[in-house]
Amino acid sequence: MRYSQLPRAVVLVLVVFFGIALVAPLPFAIVMPGNAQNIFDKILTVKNQKFYPATGRLDLMSIRVTNPNTWIIGPEILYSWIKNDEAVYPRSAIYPPGTTAAKEKKQATVDMTSSQSRAIDASLTYLAMHPELGVSAQLLNSHNIAFDVKRTGGPSGGMIFALGVIELLTPSDLLHGRHISGTGTIAADGRVGPIGGINEKIVAAHRAGAEIFLAPAGNAREISNPPADLTIIFVANLADAVRAIQK
Repeated sequence: MRYSQLPRAVVLVLVVFFGIALVAPLPFAIVMPGNAQNIFDKILTVKNQKFYPATGRLDLMSIRVTNPNTWIIGPEILYSWIKNDEAVYPRSAIYPPGTTAAKEKKQATVDMTSSQSRAIDASLTYLAMHPELGVSAQLLNSHNIAFDVKRTGGPSGGMIFALGVIELLTPSDLLHGRHISGTGTIAADGRVGPIGGINEKIVAAHRAGAEIFLAPAGNAREISNPPADLTIIFVANLADAVRAIQK
């Protein structure tokens, strides 16, 4: 059977069509592993109150997400799908309609500040309710605790903020020289909530050399292919997290 060739005009149209499709902007966002920041390295400080320097490392995790103003083209999406440590989502699943880079940055800053306030409240409440840890409730003062985080935003560092405060104010050594990472929102009553980008944060923690990763129980079903040499512990509240690192 013989096949006739397509007319040159049709071939030209197809070439132009697929060429445009290849470089046309698409409404997707790419999520990538971010940084691991040791909370005891100039991020968390305690002043005007006795504290006990940490012997280990407690990492605050972040992810990188393409700018809400950026439209992704086809080759970028294919490349991210091929890579094991990146994820592609519809942009509407990451950013609400009308979100701009400026609005997103402003909201992330607000969320981070609120997260820090809740973390201080949750950690001091926990210490006051557990006098066996050796911290006098009369000495607890939220004004003596401060955070300085410049390279990340959002509410997902809440649990790590709270654990960092407990570690510094508690006479006993909770970390015992270990490298621990984690993520999760925190409520004033100590509840730990799920976050976005859990798999990318696990990848970042593993790259940073963490031994243990504390993850919100609400994210348990989302985790896929975790590194074999990274122990993942699920926690539902601050008490669970403290018990996990005490063990």
